[in-house]
Amino acid sequence: MTPAPQNESMTAFTGGRILTMDSGQNHAEAVVIKGGLILDVGDAGIVERYPGAEIVDLKGRTLLPGFIDSHNHLSSFSCFFSGWADLFGLLTKDAVLDALKDHARKNPGNGWLVGFGWLDARSGGVALTRQDLDEIGSDRPTLVIQATFHMSVANSRALDIAGINGSTPDPGCGIIMRDADGTPTGVLIEEAQAPVFGLTMKAGTHEHADLIRARAEELLPFGVTAVHDPGVTPAAATAYRLLHDEGRLPVSVLMMPHGATLLDNRPGIWLDGPGTGSGDEHLRIGPVKVFADGATPETVAYAMTIQGRTMTSGRYRDDFSEVLRDATRRGFRVCVHSFGNATTDAVLDAFEEAAGDAPAGFEMRPRLEHVTLISESQIRRLAAMGGCVSIQPQFLIRASNFSRAQVENAKWLAYADLFRAGVHVAASSDDPGGFMDARDPITGAVMGSTMSNGDGNTVFPDQVLPFETWLWIYTAGSAYAGGQENERGMLKEGLVADLVILEGALDPLNPPVVDETWKDGRVVYRRHKTEKIA
Repeated sequence: MTPAPQNESMTAFTGGRILTMDSGQNHAEAVVIKGGLILDVGDAGIVERYPGAEIVDLKGRTLLPGFIDSHNHLSSFSCFFSGWADLFGLLTKDAVLDALKDHARKNPGNGWLVGFGWLDARSGGVALTRQDLDEIGSDRPTLVIQATFHMSVANSRALDIAGINGSTPDPGCGIIMRDADGTPTGVLIEEAQAPVFGLTMKAGTHEHADLIRARAEELLPFGVTAVHDPGVTPAAATAYRLLHDEGRLPVSVLMMPHGATLLDNRPGIWLDGPGTGSGDEHLRIGPVKVFADGATPETVAYAMTIQGRTMTSGRYRDDFSEVLRDATRRGFRVCVHSFGNATTDAVLDAFEEAAGDAPAGFEMRPRLEHVTLISESQIRRLAAMGGCVSIQPQFLIRASNFSRAQVENAKWLAYADLFRAGVHVAASSDDPGGFMDARDPITGAVMGSTMSNGDGNTVFPDQVLPFETWLWIYTAGSAYAGGQENERGMLKEGLVADLVILEGALDPLNPPVVDETWKDGRVVYRRHKTEKIA
């Protein structure tokens, strides 16, 4: 085991704007760090107390805590993405197949051929079947994963290897789409993907660790110094612990315990181990991740009143509430994937029921992921529970589709309503899922503060929050949602010295850029490299 060397140097930052994100100390003119921790925060005069400190003149730039991506699939889809065909933006069958063929030429062999970022016809892209993928003319097992992760299509070879055929029953919370004669079409929805996910995201511990590290390093230029990974399998946890023990984790990670296969609700051995909060500032156990719904029309439960008529669609999963209660009994917090408003009713009911099973003195801190459609009464219920949400501004790209449905009993992407009601709001990328590369918190803050769909069009203007509020959401808000408010997310004495320096005005119409990123008191990214960074 070779832990990261302790940083005992002292550095003082002054000469610019400082956003502490600490309501107890909004104003500051200087920050002093030592040994990877924040030593002091105050007016410019505090620098004189530390004559040995190296002075960093901000020269008018803005200092704030490192960004926390509160929903990043780092150990699964994200770290494997570099080895897959990039299908984002490809909306025709020919374009998708050509990309897969090109990827196969560049990566010869007989292993799995995987593409990610496909949009199906219902999402504005193209429908695909196993026969379409068979046209590639390769005997390699091939899998195309939809941009939300919640649907895939496999070729005939892949179905054979995964053991999926006409006699294979649908899993309890998944669908194997079939032709009229019962033959699988290749389209797999939700948990029906588990066999192919287990085969395509399979790596030895050291290889897995190297993939995680490489992808994590890409976050540093965005100012991201910590992530919440929503779906850490036992195998991924082993890779994370290897990186931690070797001192090779580029960012701090909050592991959200999950089952052995992605999209299942069986956390298994996790619940027999250390509970939420265990670990240290580099690698810590967070809330257990369970799915109450998915992201396809069949698997998201909505109850929408439009022109006075209530219409329902989809259904939520029937296997999450008991997992939530069991995890709570054992001292784990829980976060729940909840897209639809009908789903959210069931999730809030489950949290209220679980409260009776919580250990004495245990703070549940209910957390919901996504909450795409939510009502005022649901927001009030969640706020009264002391609850949290993790939201993704990149979903505004699809907001024009949402806005066409004039829902009367709930709101789409109700970010400001959640924040103003006292729900603890965190922000995230969902990387690599969604409809864009959403890893840059500045881009997310621009979209959220303008409620823009990426084309400069404002949708849901009543949900606009100031740009600086979004910076708070990406720092202190995300820290609270992860139970890390005493560790990170603010410039406050005793918290970790993970910092970002921004160049430019805090203006969403002309946004700033990340100039420097500091992790554990050391600079790890500098936009204008004038010296080698260790």
